[in-house]
Amino acid sequence: MRRKAIYPHKSLRYMPFRGAFLAQGLAVAVIVDVLLFWQLERILDWHTRVMESLLTFAGVPYTMGGTIEVFPGLSATILSTQYHSYVLNPMFPWYTFGIFAAVYLLGYRYMALPLRPLLFLIPAGLGITLFYLKAISPELPYSPEDFMGIWYRGETYLWLLLPWIFGLGIFTINIPFALKLPWLILVFMYSMVWSVFRLAVALATFYYFGALWMPVFYFVFGFLADFLYIVAIYSLAMDRAAGHLSKQREVWQS
Repeated sequence: MRRKAIYPHKSLRYMPFRGAFLAQGLAVAVIVDVLLFWQLERILDWHTRVMESLLTFAGVPYTMGGTIEVFPGLSATILSTQYHSYVLNPMFPWYTFGIFAAVYLLGYRYMALPLRPLLFLIPAGLGITLFYLKAISPELPYSPEDFMGIWYRGETYLWLLLPWIFGLGIFTINIPFALKLPWLILVFMYSMVWSVFRLAVALATFYYFGALWMPVFYFVFGFLADFLYIVAIYSLAMDRAAGHLSKQREVWQS
């Protein structure tokens, strides 16, 4: 029996762009940034107080390190800790680099392919820092207090950027608003909690294992870790949106 109509293949279907959803995404990004900027001082103060609790739990002594200016008119209190000194044990950084390089080489064949370049960054970062400490200067140009200040500025800029990433990436899709907002809330909550935890681990590592780890925590466990969780949460949000849209035939056109 012949069909009365021939329907276009699914690959030819598309979801039309809606200007109203673009306006929704822009509005959400602006509103969230305004609210976030209004509460940033309280958020950074909460960040510092949680840091104090985590450092106390880890047995890391600290003092109040003063304040830094994140934006004009916006300041944050930071903590002052110390690096582990290599003076009494100059071979300690060599042992650290050797152990992690050996572990990476021994486990290379058992690693998943995507993890190999990521995990390589750890011994590579340790090796480059070790070369700097031995060939250029016995001390890094940044103290743990400087590291915390740089971290606060970087994370603050990232938090202000997140509404634009998710606002223009998710809120412009033709799905209900109630399916979009939870992802924006989730990425903010995760970002703030993950930030304070990573920074506490970084300062504790500097105190117990020295300055060798500073560049590794800045590049590998800093911006790279931020990029990975943003991509992961964004991918999950798009997967849920695609699952919803696959059941909504009325939003597709041929």
